Amino acid sequence: MWPRIGPIPTYSIFYSVGILIHFFVSYLIARRLGLRHRVWIVVSICYMEGMTVGAKVLYDLQQGQFDISALLTIEHHLKGGLWGGLLVYFALAVPLAYLLARRRLAGLDLVALSLPGPLILAKLGCLFKGCCYGRPSSVPWAITFGEGAEGAPAGVPVHPTQIYEILVIVCVVVVFGLLEGQRWRGTMLLWFLIVYGFGRATTELWRGDVTGHVCFGRLTLSQLVCLLAAAVSGFALYFRHGVCAPGPPSARV
Repeated sequence: MWPRIGPIPTYSIFYSVGILIHFFVSYLIARRLGLRHRVWIVVSICYMEGMTVGAKVLYDLQQGQFDISALLTIEHHLKGGLWGGLLVYFALAVPLAYLLARRRLAGLDLVALSLPGPLILAKLGCLFKGCCYGRPSSVPWAITFGEGAEGAPAGVPVHPTQIYEILVIVCVVVVFGLLEGQRWRGTMLLWFLIVYGFGRATTELWRGDVTGHVCFGRLTLSQLVCLLAAAVSGFALYFRHGVCAPGPPSARV
């Protein structure tokens, strides 16, 4: 792949474009949902901070190399190493969107509906960089990285786990399209966590860069977080639509 375009890391270009797209998409979705400007602006800032500074902090903590002074330098961020950006995004965006939006459930919908496009760009950044690579494989669709890729073994066919995750995000988009309508308003965040959570946990079965990251039985930390988020979201969705008596559509938004 192409880990750099001249002196610039390719992943930083994809991440930067994804952040800009998140601002634009959030604006359009917020208009459609009737949300105030402050809601989409705050949600997009949360995405920017979560996928950059937040993901860098979590990565440094995970690697046992956290240094607050290094976080203030551009060089440290350009070295790469990001993990858990979505986790930070949700931790920031969910409570803020809920508090700032008059239509609180619509605010939570915005948090989820604005994600697919930027996330696909982020995973393309991983693909070009060579991180988040898969295990060696002989499947016909295996991909090979050249010299200079970060982490991925050069010249060895591996599972294209970055593309697998992009396909999971495409499934999220399909689910969003199928659920368009009054009945499912206010549940898009739950659906995102269910589909993406189970999908991401599954793609990690073919990851080749998770050695030493096992934290619970055979589960990696990412798998554990994703499965817990998916399970809790599934229970919440069932409780709302399977147990609670449905009210008028306008009352649920």
